[in-house]
Amino acid sequence: MTEELAIVIGTTHTAIYMPGNGIVLYEPSKVAYNGDPKLGKVRAVGEEAAAMMGKAPEKTVLSFPVTDGFVTDPDSCRDMLQRFLGKVLKPRLFAPKVRAIAGVPTGLTIEERRIYDDVFSKVGITDAVMIENILLAAVGVDLPVHAHKVSLVANIGGGITEIAAISLGGIVKGCNINVGGGMMDRALRDYLLGKYNFKVGMSAVARVKEEIGSLYSNDRTTMSVPGTDLSRRVPSTIIVKATDIMDALMPYYLRIADAVESIVKALPPETAADLSTDGLNLTGGGSKILGLDKLMSDRLHIPVTMHPDAEYAAVLGGGKLLSNTVLLNEILSQR
Repeated sequence: MTEELAIVIGTTHTAIYMPGNGIVLYEPSKVAYNGDPKLGKVRAVGEEAAAMMGKAPEKTVLSFPVTDGFVTDPDSCRDMLQRFLGKVLKPRLFAPKVRAIAGVPTGLTIEERRIYDDVFSKVGITDAVMIENILLAAVGVDLPVHAHKVSLVANIGGGITEIAAISLGGIVKGCNINVGGGMMDRALRDYLLGKYNFKVGMSAVARVKEEIGSLYSNDRTTMSVPGTDLSRRVPSTIIVKATDIMDALMPYYLRIADAVESIVKALPPETAADLSTDGLNLTGGGSKILGLDKLMSDRLHIPVTMHPDAEYAAVLGGGKLLSNTVLLNEILSQR
């Protein structure tokens, strides 16, 4: 028996889709080891490992297998993925063959592709079909990637932002920039430290960004956030404003807008009608901040669509390709 899966190993989260069950796993891309990670003594992965941040004993070492969208610690990635697969695949006397559509960053070098191949083969995935995350995201939000018209997508992930104009199953023009949700979280943490002399943990930073994040200068929303008052060296709380988040993150979203604009300007004039009608599609967890659609439409002068479940778009696209061999073969034929 062959098990089929769609897998996206992201900087901040790993997602697995199983036909008939939908998304069966969406957990942080983190591994906790007892002692030296080289010894391979895994203590926890995913949500359990993330919960240990800042609270684990000294000998517990946290590992982040993916940096800026790319697998940078293959051994740790293998340990993590092995345990994730153990959560979603039923135990059997004989290990099943596993076929997977795997999301990967655009522009992998030969050596980087070998790293992914090695990770997948060592966890028992006998057939890994690697497809760019930006293409999977486009499929996931039901864009006509196989058609003659051009679909413009910006997938804002945890480690990188991928931007592409897609047509006839392939990428017409595209690029990656090293701006993602993780970088923005660190920028917001540093902003709060500088403005309020207040240290906030990364989990609290991510939560406040998700709950009141906004790019509107007139947004008056606030939120109480716990942390450490460094002037008194005591636990305390501060009131974070939506405009704090805007001030901290706007430069990063403007960099993304610059990159999208560069792709639009590089496209041939024949695509103008498609862009003026269908515009830009935003996917990825970093696209969910309030006001991003207005920022982009004001900058680019084209319609902008923010998709629900944007953070799951790539893995959902992989799941759709598992059952659409015609579209899958059309995309693969563009390699």
